[in-house]
Amino acid sequence: MGKKSLVKNSIFNMAYKGFTALFPLATTTYISRVLLPEGVGKVAYANTIVAYFVLIASLGLPSYGVKAIAQNDVDKEQRSRTFFELFFINLIATVLCIIAYFLFVDHFAHFADRRALFHVMGLMLILNIFNIDWFYQGMEEYSYIATRSVIVKILSFVLMLVFVKDSGDYLIYALILCIATAGNNLLNAVQLRKYITFSVLFRNGNGAADGRGSAAEGLHLGHHMRPVLILLASTIATEVYTMLDTVMLEYFHGEAYVGYYSNAVKIVRMTYTVVIALVAVLYPRISMYYKQGNREGCNALLSRGTQILLLLALPCALGLALTAEHVVPLLFKEAFLPSVGTLRILSILVLIFSVAYFLGHIVLTATGMERMILRACIVGAVLNTVVNLLLIPGMKQDGAAIASVLSETAVTVVLLWYARRYYHLTITGNYVFSVTAALAGMAAAVLALSRWITKDWMVLPVIAAAAVVYFCILLLFRNELMMELFHKVLGKIRS
Repeated sequence: MGKKSLVKNSIFNMAYKGFTALFPLATTTYISRVLLPEGVGKVAYANTIVAYFVLIASLGLPSYGVKAIAQNDVDKEQRSRTFFELFFINLIATVLCIIAYFLFVDHFAHFADRRALFHVMGLMLILNIFNIDWFYQGMEEYSYIATRSVIVKILSFVLMLVFVKDSGDYLIYALILCIATAGNNLLNAVQLRKYITFSVLFRNGNGAADGRGSAAEGLHLGHHMRPVLILLASTIATEVYTMLDTVMLEYFHGEAYVGYYSNAVKIVRMTYTVVIALVAVLYPRISMYYKQGNREGCNALLSRGTQILLLLALPCALGLALTAEHVVPLLFKEAFLPSVGTLRILSILVLIFSVAYFLGHIVLTATGMERMILRACIVGAVLNTVVNLLLIPGMKQDGAAIASVLSETAVTVVLLWYARRYYHLTITGNYVFSVTAALAGMAAAVLALSRWITKDWMVLPVIAAAAVVYFCILLLFRNELMMELFHKVLGKIRS
């Protein structure tokens, strides 16, 4: 199939990720006020436990699958064969994890008083069978992903408004979260016939169904297993230090502190998700270029993607740190004021996550160097576990935040060290100077205007004004990306 326009994909993905970010903000704001910290903490804790099993069931497919589909999109039959090989790997792993999950929650006394909640959240794991977003990303079908997800999220939010009314409705909230997942995954399955042919399922190892053809025409799961398992190990190591903090907070201090921490993390992750939206669409194309040996094309895409990423990640990280005292009560009310300091600490992760993903994970996965990702994640997991044990008992959610920043920084350094040989970035001195000046101007604007904030909602026009100052300074110093965008918009207006 012909490759999609990267510009259009970026627009669709930005719209999708932007809505994806706003949706949790809207739902979390409403849910936090209704369920209160204890209710939010209960669902967040249950979600953390089931996420471990979903993680194992998914293996490394969310990352590897994108590359495999992008690099094997020669014709419909080859694409179909690759899809079914990965689908059956996911199916087998998910069924085994479903059995393990329900045995786990039904036989441990720790879950006895919340067993109904864990049974409901188990639907997330069951629905993982049809979690094939990696296929559509590899096909660069970002318009479909965006449209589908927006519709499902709107419907699920309406259900929350209608059925979640007081602090005792946390089970209903958990069920709606699962329904939202079901909508996405089932629509994925319905759309498949457009892109694949089921005839490959009836071919045997000797060729076609009539017995003729080459062995390559059958389904062969084995050659995917090594990279998939390496990425699984990497993801497990990552999740140890991204989920262990939640488990340890619940153990040492209770569910309310899980609520404080998880809401701060949500803001950071939502911001990071929007930041990488414009560059995430480059992953399938970068994978294809690496397979073709097109190093020039890879360098061009990685240089442009890095410039876009820094242009967005730096002001977002700085903005969160400067406005946390107003953003937290605006979204979650005064009950979550302990999250303010936590959010300030975590804000730097917007930049760290973005760089690690684009210049680390994408490059090393596309080049088949998944084992280097595993090494980096092991370093992060060990460091995070040690620092969590040292800081959480005394510093509570702030200790967990410091541990996350230190471990993610270590992971990023290791990833960049291994990936550096596969690309050469081109970033001019004027780009660096213009971004630095714009950040300084934005910070000055926020600090000056914050003096006039008397209500938390007033932080919104302050953020908007700071954004205008930031981009105006970029234009003033003729930042390359901003000038290119300005001339394109001007050309569209003239035409």
